[in-house]
Amino acid sequence: MRKTFTITLIMLALAFTMATAALAQQEKVDVYENQKLVKSVVFVVGTREYFVNGQTPGVKMDVAPFVEAGRTFVPVRYLSNALGVEDKYIGWNEKARLVTLKQPGYPVVELVVGSRQLKSNGKVTNMDVSPLVRSGRTFLPARWLAEALGYQVDWDASLGLVVCWPKGEPKPDVSAVEQYLNNQKPAEPVNPVGTLKELLAKARPIEGKLFSFSGWKFDPEIQEQLQRFWDSIDASPVIQEVSVSELRPYGIKLGKDAIIHDIDVTKDGITITASTPGRFIPFFYLVEEGNVVRYKGGGGYMGKETGTLSVPVEHIRAWTPDGMHTLPQADLTKVTHVMFPGTDGEILLVKNPLYKGGN
Repeated sequence: MRKTFTITLIMLALAFTMATAALAQQEKVDVYENQKLVKSVVFVVGTREYFVNGQTPGVKMDVAPFVEAGRTFVPVRYLSNALGVEDKYIGWNEKARLVTLKQPGYPVVELVVGSRQLKSNGKVTNMDVSPLVRSGRTFLPARWLAEALGYQVDWDASLGLVVCWPKGEPKPDVSAVEQYLNNQKPAEPVNPVGTLKELLAKARPIEGKLFSFSGWKFDPEIQEQLQRFWDSIDASPVIQEVSVSELRPYGIKLGKDAIIHDIDVTKDGITITASTPGRFIPFFYLVEEGNVVRYKGGGGYMGKETGTLSVPVEHIRAWTPDGMHTLPQADLTKVTHVMFPGTDGEILLVKNPLYKGGN
């Protein structure tokens, strides 16, 4: 009797061990057995296109990766698609602000907008940033989601590339993507045609959120100037962030009678296309890494209501009240945004296409 009981216990233990091993095997992401996993995925800052296995042209997106606070954010849905998660297995709970990925063969991944916790099969990972929503899409630095799905990530700051590939594999050759990007023609400069009234009718208004100085590091003189102006017009300032491509084709209004149509940034200066009744380029501020605002430029005369004017970097300076320079020349490669305050209290924040940031 005792012998039979012992044999039964051994058999039960073996069965439990085998079941546990099988469960662990099911939870493991095998990059060779899962046919949906790919050899490489490339996202590019400022580009509404991603590339799978080096194929060009890439897959179109309705949004583009961007850099904020030194991190590169990619759209969660498109990154999930690129790594093999189908749309039908991507869930969104509006009330809970919860994104859930339940692709068969993958870990179940959960993340919440505004929370720094990511769950993979119930295991919590603490991230250094939280997902955020822009243009109706949820964004997150690629590394957190990619690693949860069995990938590793690298960042090429010189080209603004986010590269994902299966864990344990050598980094893939993405030169075909780089060549494709190098061959793309730059967008044609914007050349607005029409009277100021006609152009104002086409331009989009700023649709932003309430602005607060919290989290920003303004030069005290600049902050005082802005606050004094907002107090004088009794306005609650709002702020909207856009890319250069989002300015096109008709521009975005500043106040009731000015439009920012386009900007271009090089190491040597900033070129702005605008419409204003006074024929002067609107004043702007530079936003450096860490939301630091110290430099002011603009105000140059265009000679006509709609025109383009280049502002050399040496003319973008910080000044004391007595007119003396207080800072060295700005490094435009370290500028994240160009900030345009409007006459109605609004702020237009245009992403610097020259800035590459980090992941």
